[in-house]
Amino acid sequence: MGGESTAGPRGRLGKLTAANMLRSLLPLVVMVLAIAYFCSPQDLDPVTEIDPSNSIRYAASLAEIGLPLPELAETWRPTSVDVAAPADGQPGPVTLTIGYLTPSEEFARYVVSTDPASTLIDDLLNDANRVGRLTIAGQAWMMFTTNRGEQLYLRTDGDLRLVVTGSAGEAEIRTLAESLVPYRG
Repeated sequence: MGGESTAGPRGRLGKLTAANMLRSLLPLVVMVLAIAYFCSPQDLDPVTEIDPSNSIRYAASLAEIGLPLPELAETWRPTSVDVAAPADGQPGPVTLTIGYLTPSEEFARYVVSTDPASTLIDDLLNDANRVGRLTIAGQAWMMFTTNRGEQLYLRTDGDLRLVVTGSAGEAEIRTLAESLVPYRG
């Protein structure tokens, strides 16, 4: 009895080393990393682009006058749209807002309203100081600077009020204002 061991077979215990455990785990770690890489989102663009065409069509159908709308290159990516209109869906005062990510990856906003009492436009102007006038595509615009240092252009034509503003530079704000054409549904 003196020579037998109760600890188990010596060959198996000799193979349970730290180096052998690392070699065994290595394929598993590689597989987990590969799955994580291929399952992670590859597009790191945090901006969600939208299609504003239904909202534009809706606003134009309710407006009692034609709405000028931007016609921009595809590098101008629409990111938001909002329509403030009569709750009953009948024609009446309408305010349409479209937000864009510009080609220089800044933000620009276009607001057009047939409501002479549009609180959105009034709120934008309350935060702005008039600095002059300019002519864009043959139209007279008033130029403002907001308290955040952004450019804001305002054009008034009867009950129609148009605003172009945003964190984009002056050239891109001007491009947005120049792009306005009558809506052609």
